[in-house]
Amino acid sequence: MATLKKNIIANLFGSAWIAVLTVIITPLQVQLLGIEAYGLVGLIAVLQVVLGACDLGLSATLTQRVAADRDKNSTGASALVNSAATLYWGLALGIAVVLWCNADWIAAHWLKPSSLAPTTVTLGIRIIALYLALRWPVAFYTGLISGLQRLDVLNLIKSSVVSLRLLGGILLLLAFPNLIVFLVWFAVSAVLELVAYAVAAHRLMPELSPVPTFSWTALKSVWKFSAAMSLLAVLSMLLTQVDRLMISKFLSLEALGYYSLAYNTAMAISLLQSAINSAAFPALSGSHGGDRSDELLARYNKTSQLMGYVVACPCLILIFFGHDILRWWIGLPAANGASVAMAILTFGFFLNAMVSNAYIAAVACGKPALPLKVNLAGAVLYLPALYWLIQNFGINGAAFCWLALNLYYLVTLFPLVQIGLLRQAAWPWLRANLLPFLVGGVVLFGGMKGFAIVSGGWLIWAVLAILAYGLLGYRLLSPELRAHLGTVLGQLRSYAPGAVR
Repeated sequence: MATLKKNIIANLFGSAWIAVLTVIITPLQVQLLGIEAYGLVGLIAVLQVVLGACDLGLSATLTQRVAADRDKNSTGASALVNSAATLYWGLALGIAVVLWCNADWIAAHWLKPSSLAPTTVTLGIRIIALYLALRWPVAFYTGLISGLQRLDVLNLIKSSVVSLRLLGGILLLLAFPNLIVFLVWFAVSAVLELVAYAVAAHRLMPELSPVPTFSWTALKSVWKFSAAMSLLAVLSMLLTQVDRLMISKFLSLEALGYYSLAYNTAMAISLLQSAINSAAFPALSGSHGGDRSDELLARYNKTSQLMGYVVACPCLILIFFGHDILRWWIGLPAANGASVAMAILTFGFFLNAMVSNAYIAAVACGKPALPLKVNLAGAVLYLPALYWLIQNFGINGAAFCWLALNLYYLVTLFPLVQIGLLRQAAWPWLRANLLPFLVGGVVLFGGMKGFAIVSGGWLIWAVLAILAYGLLGYRLLSPELRAHLGTVLGQLRSYAPGAVR
């Protein structure tokens, strides 16, 4: 449990730092680049996830197998790790070639720029191709380091690289307000990121070969699990990225810019979610691999309640005070263009965070087929609904479809894992982990928003809502989890300047 706590703390600090940087940097990017160029930059995240679905499920497989392998003090996963490294580097080259050669077609037939020159868009896509190819092997190294449960190292590298990328990019934009210069810097930062991850992975796992090696036997031993994870990744890509792909196809690049702004802001929820999930996954995999079912359930329930407490606050801030925040942060046009979609997306991200615990538990227990079947059924309904909603309601329709998808997960995937796999009743889990934080938060934030409307101000009421929720939510936690958090806070205070040691 100590390793899990340390990893969650490392992830939360890393995610918090990235979130702070994003808050500071995003309005500068929008102002210096313009909303249309910002939409093209936002396409990087979409393509990254789309291409990530092509990793054959190896990243998640590595995390699950290395965590279980090391928990039993074995080194049997080394052949799998080295074979996966060879595949990743080969696919990186293929990605660069395919995107580079199709840049003209994407610029001419997919995107709809109005102020950007077609040649600029084409060159920008080619630089993005290099950036994505350089970042492709990073998924391999992060999967490996996560499986080794060294998320402190992972977050140190991630925070450092993101800081360098964002801060360096803004400095360059201030000196040279040019989209191409900005994208070239992204590609240079990707080189530095790849080197940092590679060096860390080789030091943490000396068995990792510096030269390409390949073992069919090692890959055959995990092909069923990996194939299921690969299909899950493809479906996840479709269900989480196709909205922006459809918007880029059927709406203007300006609409994509507003939706990217709404989506990226709401993604603050997923940063916190990922911080908890990525720490819980190797820990649950280790418990399952060691046949410690009581430990697995204890970890699952604690991380579920922590998830509810942590993610409800930013979710409710963006729902009730989102327009005010965007107006203060970026400007009134951005607030008017993105705030409604952002509020809808945010609630969808909250539900996604709560259901993600069930997904992580299923995969950690070696049952990826369960969420795979749920996603397959969901995709059949989601894709045509998304097309119709975008055509009729624009970016707000896309946001509503994301919310509906996560409501579907709550009534399908969650009870299937909770009852069928973990053998726990659903209602006590909802009563302990979701409803108290959501209902209490809605009352607090909704009430404070009412006072803000009457008084004409909003910032003081938003701060009061956050403080009140922090205290109320803390009291709603289980005594054991409060004790864990108290221990963590005590450890953090011991590192404060002037603390007595």
